[in-house]
Amino acid sequence: MHEGISKGRFLVWGLGVSGLWAVNLLRAKGFEVYCGDDARGDDFREYLPLVDVVVLSPGIPPRHPLWKEAESRGIEVIGELELAWRFFKGKALAITGTDGKSTTTRLTYLMLREYYANVEEGANAGVPLSKIVLENPSCVAVLEISSFQGKTLKSFKPHIGAFLNFSEDHLDWHPNLEDYLWSKRNIFVRQGEEDFLLLNSLDKRVRETKNKAKTFYLLGSDGYIKDGKAYFLGELLFEVERLKIKGQHNFHNALFASAMARLMEVPVEIIQEVLYNFKGLPYRMEYMGSFEGREVYNDSKATTVNALRSALESFPEGRVVLIAGGKDKGGNFEDIKDLVKRKTRACILIGEAKEKIAKAWQGSQVYLSQSLEDAVKKAFDLSERGDVILFSPACASFDMFRDYKERGERFKAILFSLSPPQ
Repeated sequence: MHEGISKGRFLVWGLGVSGLWAVNLLRAKGFEVYCGDDARGDDFREYLPLVDVVVLSPGIPPRHPLWKEAESRGIEVIGELELAWRFFKGKALAITGTDGKSTTTRLTYLMLREYYANVEEGANAGVPLSKIVLENPSCVAVLEISSFQGKTLKSFKPHIGAFLNFSEDHLDWHPNLEDYLWSKRNIFVRQGEEDFLLLNSLDKRVRETKNKAKTFYLLGSDGYIKDGKAYFLGELLFEVERLKIKGQHNFHNALFASAMARLMEVPVEIIQEVLYNFKGLPYRMEYMGSFEGREVYNDSKATTVNALRSALESFPEGRVVLIAGGKDKGGNFEDIKDLVKRKTRACILIGEAKEKIAKAWQGSQVYLSQSLEDAVKKAFDLSERGDVILFSPACASFDMFRDYKERGERFKAILFSLSPPQ
């Protein structure tokens, strides 16, 4: 137990997966727990006089009246990850960044799992740390951590941290870009001299993350990719051409995962075996196949402008028919205006943000569609054999779908209904 909790009464607010496991953990430890959810019409005000700590769902933003009211009363506000950490007895590896977290987390987990007997994957990657604590409290936990989770951390201290990249995102949740960056850095700020931190040296805001951990700069002096080979501290880790995952951003993800695994003393042979067999995660530049001579990719997880940038950079110039759009998260679409013009034959836009994106991408061939189905049909009409059809929204999904997974599955279903793969 890193800090532990000896007493207190808790209010858990937000009863999604992480909230329910926070309730389970607290009850299993014998604490008095109240819980509620805005979606049920619950009123948090009736609970505040009764509790010492509020545990918030990651989706609840700092502007939420519960957050403000609790702090004004001097009640501690934490998230589920911080709560679970206080009961965790194992060792944590923490991975964050605007993009690439899930792929890097999965790769790191797969590498460690081949070498260590007791490894779990979780946090933002799907399994709450509270569940891990209840079922396997002394494991090595490979944790994908979002800025929402980072914002409420107070004692969390990973043995190894990785900060992959940083770009404008989540400004519908964070009050400003500075708060978003602070929340990322806060994941690592308690690390000590016995810990390790991997930073993207190409990104100034990432590179300037400071703490007491032994720090390594990847895509720079300590780890890099040169002539198709990846190195960390002078040691050859893998050859890029043998990877199944596509795109420069995925090569970077593989480098970070491999470096973390080496710091955990995983042999290079195991690292290579995992990397060379890894086909990627669903909805992340997922290759769907060749349809009527078009290569089709499902990148529904691309919810940021930067993720779309990475996807476009993976393909030849002028050969991409892009389907993008959804619910705007405050992204700056003008940032990639030139790249879009260079890489695409046509862009088909959907969702709430389509007019905003169309305005930002003036000069490219842009079409507006009323539905994803219409957009997919239009993509086939506008493309030729040898082209790439890329579904990479650069937006959240909530205007039209439950989440990016449902959006990705819908794209897949439409695709296979229109044209069987060859």
